[in-house]
Amino acid sequence: MATNPMQRKARNSFLLGMLTMLLISALIIGLLVMQLINMKEKEKKEEESYKDVYVLAQDVKSGESISMDKLQQMQAVGKVVPSNIFVTSDWKEDTVAKINMGAGTILSKEMVSLSGEKVTDDLRSQEYNMLTLPTEIVDGDYIDVRLRLPSGADYIVVSKKSVTIPKLLGVDSEDTVILNMTEAEIITMSNAIVEAYIMKGSELYVSKYVDPGMQKTSTSTYPVSAEVMGLINSNRNIVDEARRALWDRYNTEQRNNSVNKELGNFSEEAKTNVETNIESQITRQKETRKKYLESLSGGATTY
Repeated sequence: MATNPMQRKARNSFLLGMLTMLLISALIIGLLVMQLINMKEKEKKEEESYKDVYVLAQDVKSGESISMDKLQQMQAVGKVVPSNIFVTSDWKEDTVAKINMGAGTILSKEMVSLSGEKVTDDLRSQEYNMLTLPTEIVDGDYIDVRLRLPSGADYIVVSKKSVTIPKLLGVDSEDTVILNMTEAEIITMSNAIVEAYIMKGSELYVSKYVDPGMQKTSTSTYPVSAEVMGLINSNRNIVDEARRALWDRYNTEQRNNSVNKELGNFSEEAKTNVETNIESQITRQKETRKKYLESLSGGATTY
């Protein structure tokens, strides 16, 4: 049956439209498939780029020690992981936070530093109750112990020590702190304590670091006596590095012109001053020990 030209034209237009639609549909489907393939490849790459990281399990303050129990090992997408990521080999026993950080923070090397308080064979936990403490001092603060003479001369005895404050019946001790000290530091501190006892008007006091994570350890400046220097020089428990540092600090002229000059003003009453102050120190220590034992037994004391 013959068709007129108008019918042929309409049919051809219809077929051409259908073909065009099929081509467009195929193109769209091809593009969608390509996008899907690209998304799958991207997801695969992201999965493959996951890295093991350490995140904080709790909040930490600047200068606070970061022990391994404060860290969690997790996996994070590579693109959010810093290039200088903190890894297991970076951790040391004296690792501390440089800045305040919240729980969940991914650690990088720039966020931590070393406190300098390495655990050595001669490190001991020492209690002191003769230091003048700042009004605001809490566990974990970093401090210098300083000796101020009646003349106004001021020396750093030991530097950048992390403070532990013992609790008695659930309350922080008012006058006692615990410091981890090396043999050289113990002897140096003992020298400073005795000389502070001799010189009325002198003061052994504590100064806090403002931002211990960022601030470097100050250099100790207190020159020990000739007798103590001799003891230090013959003490096998003091490592060579510490001994050299003490010798570098030891200066006879400085001792004579400052510390010894002040000591000379109290030569007649030196023995009495030392005896009185040590008796007071021992009494306070006994009272603190008694309160501590009462806290363990659940007893109560009225202060």
